[in-house]
Amino acid sequence: MVRASDNRILFLIKALVALIFISKISLGNFLPVPRSYSFLLFQGGLHPFINVFLCALLGGPLFILWLRVREKNHLSPFYRIFLSVLFLVLTTQTFLQIYFSQNEESILMQWGAVGMALFMIMIYGVVIPSLWNAEDFLIFIQRWAGTLVLFSLLLWLSGAGSVYKGGRFIGVFKHIPHMVTCATVAFIFSLATFIRASSLQHKIWSALIIGAGFLAIILTGTRSSAAAALFALVLILLLHRTESNQARIFKFAFISGLLTFTLFFGGKIYDFARDVATGQSALGEREAQDGVSSRWEEVERGAEIFMQQPWLGHGLLSKFAAGNDVDVSNYNAMKDPHNIFISAGVIGGWPLLALSAVSLILMSIGGVKALLSMDFGKRYVAVYLLAHIPILVIYHLHLSIGGMADRLYWLVFGYVATTAIPMSKKTASMK
Repeated sequence: MVRASDNRILFLIKALVALIFISKISLGNFLPVPRSYSFLLFQGGLHPFINVFLCALLGGPLFILWLRVREKNHLSPFYRIFLSVLFLVLTTQTFLQIYFSQNEESILMQWGAVGMALFMIMIYGVVIPSLWNAEDFLIFIQRWAGTLVLFSLLLWLSGAGSVYKGGRFIGVFKHIPHMVTCATVAFIFSLATFIRASSLQHKIWSALIIGAGFLAIILTGTRSSAAAALFALVLILLLHRTESNQARIFKFAFISGLLTFTLFFGGKIYDFARDVATGQSALGEREAQDGVSSRWEEVERGAEIFMQQPWLGHGLLSKFAAGNDVDVSNYNAMKDPHNIFISAGVIGGWPLLALSAVSLILMSIGGVKALLSMDFGKRYVAVYLLAHIPILVIYHLHLSIGGMADRLYWLVFGYVATTAIPMSKKTASMK
């Protein structure tokens, strides 16, 4: 019998989670590395094909070992049912697309795309959460994300390397969304590790990442992530159980000060937030942009694509070049609507759109229930999820094994839907 604490399992899990960050680092931002080279380098970093290959190479053995483990975290019945329906919808819609609407595209590529999407969900949304403690996951992610955020800011301060793209801060990553995701998860998870850590060294590290993470978010100029970070801060303050009188006084004073500040300056804050959202004011170093109208334009454009095939959808490859010449370098943002419902409709028609609406309801209920969990790690993973639900709505459906946010979200979904196993010795040593 194989145990969840088996060294082989822990190595494969940590390698797969680290790959989330490694696959999105652009060495070309700070080293003389070619932007692209054969199937090895893409945009100065790991090529997506290598990323998929490594996911399969590490995920395959992990799945086999997972089948042999008896004592696992239990998944919520609703989560299991939802995943079963999702798998059925994706495979059925792909089959119908191949034979009725997308027959000009490579059949192998279409089945490969849906196969890797299901594999990603299974590994990151089921296998890893059922084998690895939520608090260990939180600490591991915090260290990786925090280190990369700090390194990005050091490059920014030194003036070395190309840490901007399109006028926005990207740090060591290939694109802006990767920097935003890394900074946000570093900030929110560091709030949790700061509370949990007992040693001064761990508290200083967490406090440093909290400041660095929020600074990086501001530098990217991403309004939704800044709002999510502040919401998570308030939620964690309300959630945290204070044990000493000094902590209770600090918590009461902070919340009272926040309420007082909101009472006197809430109107101005609202006006500023509205101006930022509508493009009349800028956030950080990003140029002012009317986020409301630009998002609505994407919804309208995506709705037009959706209505071309409202029942079948266009498939997971619809945002790449049509036909047999499908390639990652041919990604077309105009075909990738930033709205979870429209994105689901474009990919899988009405069936997947309806399922995306159900998923938002389930994750909202599951997130609130997880806040009441006795498991520390699960509670603070739920904070991250609840803070990001609005962001999930205004972005695309997360079904790509190559995305940083995609894999992180499925890990979070899985942890919110599981019952924790006992903490590892490593986690216990931090208390």
